[in-house]
Formats: sequence, structure tokens, C-alpha cells
Amino acid sequence: MWDQARLQQLIDQGIEESLTLEYKAAAALEKNTQKKDEITKDVSAMANAAGGILIYGIAECREYDKRHLPYALDPIDRTEFPKEWLEQVIGNIRPRIDGVVIHPVSLDTAPNHVVYVVEIPQSDTAHQANSRKYYKRHNFESVPMDDYEIRDIMNRSRHPLIELSFEIEAYTIGRSDYMGNGVTYRHRYILHVRARNVGRVYAQYVNSFILIPEFLLPPDDYQQRDLIEEDGIVYAEFYEDNTVRDVVDVEMVGTTPMQKFGPARFDPILPSLSLVWQIELSDDFDQINKEDMVIKWRVHADNAPPNRGAIPVLRIPIVDRRMKTR
Repeated sequence: MWDQARLQQLIDQGIEESLTLEYKAAAALEKNTQKKDEITKDVSAMANAAGGILIYGIAECREYDKRHLPYALDPIDRTEFPKEWLEQVIGNIRPRIDGVVIHPVSLDTAPNHVVYVVEIPQSDTAHQANSRKYYKRHNFESVPMDDYEIRDIMNRSRHPLIELSFEIEAYTIGRSDYMGNGVTYRHRYILHVRARNVGRVYAQYVNSFILIPEFLLPPDDYQQRDLIEEDGIVYAEFYEDNTVRDVVDVEMVGTTPMQKFGPARFDPILPSLSLVWQIELSDDFDQINKEDMVIKWRVHADNAPPNRGAIPVLRIPIVDRRMKTR
């Protein structure tokens, strides 16, 4: 159930925008053509991606390092912008999106103040905005779709579709000096790559190739990385898949239990579910000039066409769990 307390909780807890969550200030609802086109763009983009929730009436933080975080409730005047008006604007998307639900949430600031929570299902066909263009939600924004992406969406009912999203975790580890001189601390950075099946059928076999600028990675003492140069930047190629190995036995080696694993097998990714791969980044990640650096990826799933994408490194969200050390 959506109410003012639940909306305020999103703000108080700092729930960040994501592939399936977007905040819009009250000014996003206007009766001019540009704003109405923007509404159809944002709603169709979410349906074309993974579906999700679009909230009209929550303003985002303006500080650059807090962008995509909710700042405050931003009331909408329901007498000027009734629910029926918003439904009519969304109804201009072609083909129409079945299953869109708009929840008007009354606020205690005034009798006519509301927030509109729009629940948007993932669709199994591609939808056009008013501009007659196709968009998808990708890394906090609505972006135009390539032809192959449109065809991929139309094939959702027949093929799995794997989308990758990225997050960087920063944390601190401590190590005791064996001479008893105290604990030294070291900051670490891990790239979390989430592979989510946004298709309608399960993915039996998933293979991904992720290109990361080598400058962002720890030194390779053994020169074992597969390196590729593109546009003057050297990338290391990482291969990831959905294989797992089951523990089949445990035997004791002295006083230490040692697990024995069976052969590798593919673990299918069901629709709307995901798995996460982790890639270690350089300890000096925050000191590196990441301007113009991008991470590129390509994913193959069963007999579906390959899915490709790229994201600027500076736009990857960072979850900072580092200790404040002297």
C-alpha cells in the first residue's frame, strides 16, 4: 500500500534511483507538448526495460555527489493535474501498455496535494513515445534504443534477455602486523556486475564478455589478462558465465575441513531473477582520472541475439562502506 509514510521512508532511507525506480519533481507534470512527450518517453522506457515504479512528486537532491537520491516531497495539485489527465497522457504511448496502475497518494500539506506513484509492468513488445521513438531505461535515464534492442524486446516471449547493471563497493580491510605494531588499513574496490533476466523465458546458458580499462585494475604480476586496444585505450576482457559447482563431499586434511566439488554445471537464470559477478579494482581507484573511461559488455544467452552495452565509469554508483581511518 502506498501512503505518505511509505514515500517519506524512501526519502529518509536515501533509497537511490535504479533501473526500476525513478523520482520526478512536480514540475515534470505540465500541460505543454514537451512535458507530455517526456512523460510518454519515461513511462515507455521503463516498460521497454524491466518495468518498475515512477514517482511524480518527489524532488531529487541537487548536489552532484547525491544525484539520483530523493530530497523531499514535492506536492502536485490534483485539481490542476488529476489522475485522469495523467492516464490520458500515458495512453498516447503506442501500442498501449497494459497493466499500468496509478496510485494517487494524498499528502497532509493541503487537501488537494498528491503524489502519483505509477507502477509500470515490463512489456513483451516495444512501445513508442509520443515522438515516435523507442526508449529504454538504462543507468538512471531514458535512452534511445538501437534497432537490435527493439527486436530483442519483441522477442522477449521467445528468448531470454540479459541486462547488466554495475555498482562499485568501496570498503576497508585491516591487517595486524605480525610484529605487534598495530593494524594497518587498506581501502578496496569491488565492481559488482548484476546480470538480470528481463525476458519472459529462463536463460539456460549465459556467457558475458566485459571490457574494463586496464588502468582501473590491480597490477597483473603474471600478465595473464586478455588485453584489447580500442580508441587508444587498453581494455582487459573478463569472461563470466552462470556456471556453479556443488559441494559433493568434505574431507579432513589434518584438522582442516576441505570441500570437494563436483563438475561445473550451468545454473539457469529465471525471468526477473539475477546473479552477481565480482571483479576487483585497483586500490587507487579513487585517485585515477576516469574521465572518458567506459566499461563495455556483451552478453550471450541461449539462442537469443547478443545484447551489448556500455556505461561511463563516472556514472557507476559507488556504495561507500569505508572506515574513516587516520
